[in-house]
Amino acid sequence: MSASTPKLSLDRLQRGDHLPSFTLRVTSRDVRDYLAATGESPDLWTHQVPPLALGAFALAGLMERVELPAGLVHTGQEYAFAHPVRHDAAVEVRIRVASRSERRGAVITALESEWHSGDTLVGSARTTVLVAPPGAEDPGAGGDA
Repeated sequence: MSASTPKLSLDRLQRGDHLPSFTLRVTSRDVRDYLAATGESPDLWTHQVPPLALGAFALAGLMERVELPAGLVHTGQEYAFAHPVRHDAAVEVRIRVASRSERRGAVITALESEWHSGDTLVGSARTTVLVAPPGAEDPGAGGDA
């Protein structure tokens, strides 16, 4: 994503909205770096991308495209993996707003993504975030016991 491309405002997204799709390529170097960071053995992943690495890179791509407001908390992540992805394969990431609701001033948004390599669905994800109402206590801070 270029620096001149404006990010989408999470606050303005509505149920049913589709974000612009993007292509993700996880290189052999990306896989090595991911495995080094997680401590996972590289023996199983000489040609294929570890599924959770694919999920992490797709989530990073989403975060590059959406303006993250103050008070945002990542409350849930679900993955489903259908087919292996080889290093350097092009994966098209398609994202839509599955739901958006407001409760007591907090906004809860669920984003669903599908990942396609060619005509093949290789995986999907559901990411849920909560934006605290303005002036709310930091949701990540602990209170006095």
